[in-house]
Amino acid sequence: MKTFTYSMALALLVSAPALAGDLVTPVIEQPVMMAEQPSVQTWAGGYIGGNISYGFGSLDANDDLASTLATNGFSDNLSEPDGVSGALRAGYDWQFGRGVFGLGAEYNFGSYDGDGEGVLAGSGVNVEIQDMATIFARGGYLVKDNFLAYGLLGYSQAEGEVSLGGTKESEDLDGVTIGFGGEYMFTQNWTGYAEYSYTDFGDVDNTDGQLEADLQQIKFGVNYRF
Repeated sequence: MKTFTYSMALALLVSAPALAGDLVTPVIEQPVMMAEQPSVQTWAGGYIGGNISYGFGSLDANDDLASTLATNGFSDNLSEPDGVSGALRAGYDWQFGRGVFGLGAEYNFGSYDGDGEGVLAGSGVNVEIQDMATIFARGGYLVKDNFLAYGLLGYSQAEGEVSLGGTKESEDLDGVTIGFGGEYMFTQNWTGYAEYSYTDFGDVDNTDGQLEADLQQIKFGVNYRF
């Protein structure tokens, strides 16, 4: 019996290294760490905002009136209305890759005014361009994810008013507006922009083409995007 027991023990001792060699060390899988994805800024959607603008315009003689003034040694410039004003703006943008296309509207609730120039200098005449409304389309390219460079094309209407003493006369002004600008996204909801625009009102109504007007504006504004 003892001999059998010793034989079994010896057999176990001899086979132990072989059994040990067959053991497979368990592999512990490490959890996969997913890198946090940065938030993607999007320019698509609606917005509302406002701007402060500096505008400088011109009321000029045209056609026969301009020729008559030149013959008598006067400039064709009759007034240069200017000033600081404010406007409200709203619109909607669509984004296609790095391209952005949008439609918008703006209402300038202030006015630009100036005294007479040239033949009207010292006459007491005052000229105003006021209540200007613009609808526009714009297209731009994202130079950076948070900076949009764009150009715009629109149509504008305004009121032109000439006053002398207590007498005032108003005429509607309308024409094409072109411009360019840059808009910077501070957060997903807030952007700021700077913009230049030029509006050619063309001939002033009811002057038989003898007067024409235009307006340039430099704007600084903010938009809330939603």
